[in-house]
Amino acid sequence: MSDGLEHDSRTHLIQFLGEYAAIDGVAGHEHAIVERLVADLTPHVDEIDVDPFGNIVATKRGPDAAPSLMIAAHSDEIGAAVKAVDLDGMIRFERIGGVVESLLVGRAVTIRGHAGVVGCRPGHLTPAAERLSVPQMRELYIDLGFDTAAEVHALGVGVGDAIVYDAPMRAFANPNRFSGKALDNRVGCTIVVELARRLKDVTLGCELHLVVTVQEEVGLRGARMVTHRLNPTAAIIVDTMPAGGTPDTSSTKDLAARMGQGPVLTLASQGGNAGMIAQPGFRDFLVGLAEREGIGYQPSLFYGGNSDAAVVHLVNAGVPTAAINIARRYSHSPVETLDIGDALGALRWSEVAARSFSGETDLSFLASRWG
Repeated sequence: MSDGLEHDSRTHLIQFLGEYAAIDGVAGHEHAIVERLVADLTPHVDEIDVDPFGNIVATKRGPDAAPSLMIAAHSDEIGAAVKAVDLDGMIRFERIGGVVESLLVGRAVTIRGHAGVVGCRPGHLTPAAERLSVPQMRELYIDLGFDTAAEVHALGVGVGDAIVYDAPMRAFANPNRFSGKALDNRVGCTIVVELARRLKDVTLGCELHLVVTVQEEVGLRGARMVTHRLNPTAAIIVDTMPAGGTPDTSSTKDLAARMGQGPVLTLASQGGNAGMIAQPGFRDFLVGLAEREGIGYQPSLFYGGNSDAAVVHLVNAGVPTAAINIARRYSHSPVETLDIGDALGALRWSEVAARSFSGETDLSFLASRWG
């Protein structure tokens, strides 16, 4: 990749990451981000479709009888939903996805675009013992600034409405690092869109499906739906994963992947009852491309979580699947932090894979060079 093209892509990634992260899209409520992604993908692909749940499939057609490659990222973010409105106008809520109570108290949030805060007991009245504990979700509430339920309902706010952190992306002193809400996985969405732009006029040896899935944060649901329909020959999932290397997360005992060291090739993941082990043939294909193109990457395990890869590889007779992750700090918080250089590396790797994948790609198990 030329320096000029790399600079262009870096600029695009930063711009669109900030814009996409600012769009609210809690799982099951991805309408606004899906609408924006469809608009941005459409000029660069041959056809585009949105299914009844919001999964986007943007296809670049290949030669007749060519294999198909799916490159996917999810559009949804963690958040919450309105459960009830108290008579005094305070809103009770339930989590959607991996929201952590200890990160909620005193946070700025929005509901249907209306600003609010997660309330907290005045420090002057909080006993010393309570200052070291975290309230349970059922004790928390959101204050939109009103004193009656009628005023809240007059805004159009009601049961089931989505709640998100109010935390726009901002740059660090280090110009490669950014933090904010929903960087998981709006960074994957930016890579998918930039990939479509870069491949618009390229003739490929495969049919390429650029996919954005929904409801990943609540059980990898959209990926199941769309993979059954497409039944691709192989799939790359582009997502984020927690990074090691901070005082509270060891890079050896906890997570080997670190920010700023290149994209992560996740060799195995496990979270709950789901998991994924990278298919050997496809893993070797990606490793060979990285070595040939000089793309630095980090092989890593991810225990304690998953990506859409955990369900994609199980569809139908099995789909050879790999996860290219971007290591980021402070996962599922309003200050998720990543290094744009890692995202650029994931973009380059995904692009080389799309350009190289064809009927000649060996996905066999026994041909693997790793025992």
